Amino acid sequence: MVERKRDTSKKRNEILDAAADAFTQDGYDNASMDKIADMAGASKRTVYNHFPSKEELFKNVQDQFITEIMALKQIDYNPDETLEKQLGEFANAKLAISTNPSWLGLMKAATGVYMTNPEFAKDAVERAEDAEDTLVTWLEAAQADGRIKVDNSKLAAEAFWAMVAGAFFWPSIFFGPMKPKEAEAMKKELIDLFLSKYGA
Repeated sequence: MVERKRDTSKKRNEILDAAADAFTQDGYDNASMDKIADMAGASKRTVYNHFPSKEELFKNVQDQFITEIMALKQIDYNPDETLEKQLGEFANAKLAISTNPSWLGLMKAATGVYMTNPEFAKDAVERAEDAEDTLVTWLEAAQADGRIKVDNSKLAAEAFWAMVAGAFFWPSIFFGPMKPKEAEAMKKELIDLFLSKYGA
């Protein structure tokens, strides 16, 4: 008789989801592995079998979050659409964090961790930057099509994300999300500014 291997991916994902909720509700320092195990319907031993420490579990929760955000940024250049609409989709990917209560709560918890653990923050930023390279590819395609003019596509992408993060992401961490009408007006302003610099 062939022994079947247990599929542990489902339980691993349940632990990650429970951990995300626990970190959001209690913060990193106050979220215990005991509570996370209870929320996941798992034994503490099972949690440690998947994640050897709370730090490792938190990193994996962050990786899952970055993967979800990265999926929103998979935007291909479309020559038949306006630049404003396409850049708006990139901005919406960042704006989505502040309008999703779970994501926003998790990032509030993460901000507290980053303040006391710079290496943790550096690691997260580097992984997040990898997720934002899709804008570089988009800019290069738009330039090849004669609609964007950039000398350094990576620098231009960093400038765009800095504007969007400064307008939407960081204020939402401390003061909550911007009202929809205000967010739309700000998004248009930022995109107009960006295109006044880089539009061909």
